Amino acid sequence: MTGLDCNILVHLAFADHPANVKTLAVVQAETQSGHQLVLPELVITEFLHVATDQRRFDPPLSMIEALDWMENLLANPTVKVLASTSASINLTLRWMRQLRLGHKRILDTHLTAVLHTAGVGRLVTANPSDVAIFGVLEIITP
Repeated sequence: MTGLDCNILVHLAFADHPANVKTLAVVQAETQSGHQLVLPELVITEFLHVATDQRRFDPPLSMIEALDWMENLLANPTVKVLASTSASINLTLRWMRQLRLGHKRILDTHLTAVLHTAGVGRLVTANPSDVAIFGVLEIITP
């Protein structure tokens, strides 16, 4: 299984994004290699927030466009949604304490904990330094 970070979804959703073509090639290579793509729930909601933010994109997606894009992605049989569990929450809390991480690291820590506790070994992300500290995922960058 291969996890997808929110930034990867943004690259894919915006056809004019400079990283769109490279990102699409990396994601297609993952599925062609037989890896199922997984999205923790928080990545889905983060995508909706980011992709519709007019301070980040000109123009942003409308909420309807973002919802349609996400529903289309989730209809793909190679994509699976992962839920948080008590184990992933406990791991998030433990890592936050052990590594003395602050509030800006909560989402990345939880993303990594959800993936790790679900047995996911790989993550496609444009921000490898956000998750490398945990040392539990093979990181793939477009």
